[in-house]
Amino acid sequence: MGDWAGQEKRKHKRVALRVPVECRSGQTTLTCQAENISISGLLIRTGDPFSQDEEITVRFSMPASGSAIECRARVAHVVPEAFMGIQFMDLSPELTDVIEKHVSAAPALQASDKQS
Repeated sequence: MGDWAGQEKRKHKRVALRVPVECRSGQTTLTCQAENISISGLLIRTGDPFSQDEEITVRFSMPASGSAIECRARVAHVVPEAFMGIQFMDLSPELTDVIEKHVSAAPALQASDKQS
């Protein structure tokens, strides 16, 4: 799949997260792979991303806690045949706390780690 060559726009610390992610929109369900996570969203590796600005439901598990995360999200950006960046829309305070703990405990990705 392709490399990401866009402009760096990160607002929050992002850390590696390699877990399966189920993404649903209407009757379409994709099983993808998370690349990284921040408190605001995920970068997801997929050869067939949903459209930019599409609202989807994502489901994945946090590795250390085993907490299941399911929430609505918006596709914030797409790299065709490679990635989609999604923004969480309705995380509960409890799930936000789970993600914050994971992110604060892990090393931040460097600018050179855009897709890895």
